[in-house]
Amino acid sequence: MLVLVALMTASALFAGEGKKQLSVDSLSHFSSIVPAGPEHIAWRPHSDDFSFTEKDGDTVLWLYNASTGTKRMLLDGDSKVPSADLDSYQWSPDGTQVLLEGDGKLWLVPVASGAPQSIDYGGGEISDVAFSPQGDKIGFVRDNNIYALDLKSGRAPQMTTDGSASLLNGHLDWVYGEELAYRETTRAYEWSPDGRKIAYLQLDDSPVPKYPLTRFLKDHVSIFDQRYPQPGDPNPAASMHIVQVNGRGRAQMFRLSGGDEYIVPSFVWTPDSKNVCFLTLNRDQTRETVILWDGKTARRPMIESDPYWINNVEAPQFVDGGQEFLWLSERDGWNHLYLHTREGKLVSKLTSGDWMIDHPMFQDVPSYQISQPGKGAQANEANDWVYFESTKPDPRERQIDRVRLDGTGFEQLTHEHGTHALTLSPDGRYLIDQFSSISTPPVARLLKSDGTFVADIDKPANHLSEYALGKTDFLTLRAGDGSTLYARLVNPPNFDPEKKYPVIVDVYGGPGVEIVRNQWGATSSMDQLFAEHGFLIWSLDNHGSEGRGHAWETTIFKDMGKRELADQLLGVEFLKSQPYVDASRIGIFGWSYGGYMTLYALTRAPDVFKCGVAGAPVTDWHYYDSIYTERYMRTPDKNPQGYQDSSDVLAAGRLRAKLLLIHGVADDNVHMMNTINFINALIQNRVPYQLYLQPSQKHGFSDPAAIWYRNERIFEFFMHNL
Repeated sequence: MLVLVALMTASALFAGEGKKQLSVDSLSHFSSIVPAGPEHIAWRPHSDDFSFTEKDGDTVLWLYNASTGTKRMLLDGDSKVPSADLDSYQWSPDGTQVLLEGDGKLWLVPVASGAPQSIDYGGGEISDVAFSPQGDKIGFVRDNNIYALDLKSGRAPQMTTDGSASLLNGHLDWVYGEELAYRETTRAYEWSPDGRKIAYLQLDDSPVPKYPLTRFLKDHVSIFDQRYPQPGDPNPAASMHIVQVNGRGRAQMFRLSGGDEYIVPSFVWTPDSKNVCFLTLNRDQTRETVILWDGKTARRPMIESDPYWINNVEAPQFVDGGQEFLWLSERDGWNHLYLHTREGKLVSKLTSGDWMIDHPMFQDVPSYQISQPGKGAQANEANDWVYFESTKPDPRERQIDRVRLDGTGFEQLTHEHGTHALTLSPDGRYLIDQFSSISTPPVARLLKSDGTFVADIDKPANHLSEYALGKTDFLTLRAGDGSTLYARLVNPPNFDPEKKYPVIVDVYGGPGVEIVRNQWGATSSMDQLFAEHGFLIWSLDNHGSEGRGHAWETTIFKDMGKRELADQLLGVEFLKSQPYVDASRIGIFGWSYGGYMTLYALTRAPDVFKCGVAGAPVTDWHYYDSIYTERYMRTPDKNPQGYQDSSDVLAAGRLRAKLLLIHGVADDNVHMMNTINFINALIQNRVPYQLYLQPSQKHGFSDPAAIWYRNERIFEFFMHNL
């Protein structure tokens, strides 16, 4: 039995006289309708200033003073440094200069004069640029070797010399960067706090099988190889190294042993610069070891284990001068903070409850931030706080909370319904709250560290009121077993409950992602386009999705697709019970894991959906990468039945609905072999299909023309078939 509870209705704008309608063309310039607002926010060291970029045609880098509320332009994109990418900026440790990258150049821009200075680093393509803690050197990677550029002498000695196309020093290969790194960057080295040493991860990709990718848009077609391990394949051979920046002595090496397979690329130095702290995982990702290594001796103060898999791969943060560390763990079923001594002994559990501290995916920030006002390296005192974003009290939202390092004084600092993300000032006096909701475009606010509002940093004007948009309802479904499923429904403007509407089920379904969120963009501009043309857009977060605890997620273990589809079909059952839904016109759409779920649904429930669009789908888990797939499915030799049962390729003959397949020809994430093998299975079973291939585009399309064409094809397909 299904019980429907309407939890909240987001405010929205309705169609009216003189309102504009969205179109595929208008989606291409949606940022002019709703500007993104401040991005790449960073506090300037040793000051009350923070910086951010904003796009209004060109990118502009702004400087804002928290004490005075004054704002001034630091750089724009059309004058002093025309070749630089302003989004790449980073502050020098003393806060006097900004470092920029772009077009094969490095630039230092003093704040006082604003006069850019080009840095000669010896030429060639470089990546992974980072200041030393003292600001006198800049590290970078060239040809998979690490260099340390001395800003005073201009010399850039090599810290490593053995780098090659298959041996990577301080730089991540594809599978490590995609599956084990939190950062947007691929940097895999860290300066010691005293600036005298560099710890770096080395990856030997030579055992990893090659996958060929083809460049078609040339006079002569060329092929280049990508190292890509599939389930059961050899993985990159990882080792940790320490090198002296002054060049004295040989690099020290730590090799994996005892069944460990991975060295997690998130690692830190202890405050005294004597030990590098890093994490190792076994191949099944069920055992994680904290290692303290001084270049000679490795100590293992803590080992975490889980029968299914471990999600947290974030390095611990040291406090109390390095005598204790903070640690994120799901050991009680929810992602919470723990304080341990340097020897691994549990001191206290800082947070608890049926909610979780959020992982800030794709951000170069930790899950939690520490305030130690006036203490320097001294911590663990009553006025020292840990700040974080959590799913308390509603997993569809993110609120900013804090707790003292001794585990007392828990406070929720934000309360407005929606999604809040924090950036704490180094001295702990201020925090920046980036907020949005389903009906509120992103805004940035300056708060005191206790949550007191100070000012709106920037509230970009938008043109939403000019358009006829539908409203979004958040719903909960409860099945007979008592489990709660969260869903959302986007309604057409001027929704009429006496009419019958077609429905598009927008699905993702995979682990680590939550699409039923109260945040701007959860319902996309494409959703609104369909709503304006008389469609209902439905999404539901099934078992296995993010934000509901480890037990909720692990129900998909070794059998991906089955439990996810069961929950999705509960949602469809609810839709069909509504008088305003045309049960004969239900379609489904998804990208990546959502593409996999689209094909899984169309082949396992062939009579439920009239049509579907699968973008960049995984079609058989044998074809995806080792680290992701084995986390949830183990290797094919350990789980042959699970791989067989979850395969869309093997089920292709059951397809009855109209199908549009979309894939980027240059996709280096979900390779095109997935779609090709599925097509071959359709042909063998004489099942018709439509195919759209996009030349030169990867997993997420980036070319504006390609994005327009993709949106147009999806829009036309559902208009014609639903």
